Amino acid sequence: MFSKHLLKDWHLLSPAGRVLVINGFTFNLGFYMLLPYLADHLQHNLGISGWYVGLIIGLRVLSQQGMFLVGGTLGDRLGYKRLILLGCAVRIIGFTLLGIGQTVPVLILGAFCSGFAGALFTPSSQAYLASEYPEQKARDKVFALQNVTSGAGMLLGPLVGLSLLYFDFALVGVISAALFTVLLVIQWRYLPELASQRNTTHAHSKFWQQWGQMLTHKAFMQFVLCSSVYHLLFHQLYIAVPHEIRAITQDVSIITWVFATSSILGVLMQMPVSRFVESYLGTARGIGLGMAMMGSSYLWLNLSFSSLPALPFILCAVFFSLGSMLVFPLLGAYVPKFCSPKELGSHYGLYSCVGGVYAFIGNITTGWLLSSTSIHHGWVWSGLASFGILSGALLFLQVNQHIKRQNVSLIR
Repeated sequence: MFSKHLLKDWHLLSPAGRVLVINGFTFNLGFYMLLPYLADHLQHNLGISGWYVGLIIGLRVLSQQGMFLVGGTLGDRLGYKRLILLGCAVRIIGFTLLGIGQTVPVLILGAFCSGFAGALFTPSSQAYLASEYPEQKARDKVFALQNVTSGAGMLLGPLVGLSLLYFDFALVGVISAALFTVLLVIQWRYLPELASQRNTTHAHSKFWQQWGQMLTHKAFMQFVLCSSVYHLLFHQLYIAVPHEIRAITQDVSIITWVFATSSILGVLMQMPVSRFVESYLGTARGIGLGMAMMGSSYLWLNLSFSSLPALPFILCAVFFSLGSMLVFPLLGAYVPKFCSPKELGSHYGLYSCVGGVYAFIGNITTGWLLSSTSIHHGWVWSGLASFGILSGALLFLQVNQHIKRQNVSLIR
């Protein structure tokens, strides 16, 4: 039944939609082949000090999250296909340098290139996909389908990378770069130039005027500030959950089970969950419930089972994944409601950039709180749950009112 529905959804995609959905798989496959093992390689294989390891990893995140707005704005002006291709080319350089680099300057350049590449192609890929499917229901479905392929890449990437590590880390970097080379060729050959962007390269206002209009667009900024809590909650899977696992059980294999559970559920359940939202919940309830579930999932970490130490973490991953499947495709598909088709890249860029700021602040804050001996960890989990529930309630109210106003306008 799952494969039948998946094939049906696949056949309904346009040729460009298929290429962009495949992007999600290949991007994550190449990314998760290399990044989970980079810090260990730098520290243990190359003998680089912890400060430089943190600098290299942090620069990759900063050059991606901090430059999303720039990448999205360039996509609006130069064309989404060009920015996607350029992002792939820069990622090829970055991953090659990270794989074969032996000195800190080379690795810093590789980290910057690999991060900046994401800032170039991610907003343009989202904007192209949204432009290709202007009708809301179709857009919700295709964003959900892309989430399935992204989850599959996230699941397989670490396994492929781990198998290649038995030979050499340089091979991981080269193979990851080769994947993006294949993707570059496929997109250059099969991804058409978006019709609405042909011959309109210079038909834009000055970029600072466009940024100012976005920042003063009250409804859009309310949506961005509330929806960016998703990124704060999501990145705790990489920071807070592994920290708690090491603190309680010392069994690092549980981390693998958490990510495997999240990825497998995403691949198997994303489309059924999206169909449930379309049939029974609607966009506003789906977003509100999903965000609340994501935050509340961390409350499971307050429990402890001596005979089954992994159970609270697996339950957390299950409820977190279900919440993420509810909310993530809906958030991405809803951004076009606030702008014209010619400004999608910059709006997706700002949306992702603010999410990166939330994730950065959240990582620092929870890392400090969990490392403190005077603060009970239950307060951290309660705080994350509160953020999820509050943002979910605010998003439900905003989206629900927005949809009602649109319906009234259509009736008139």
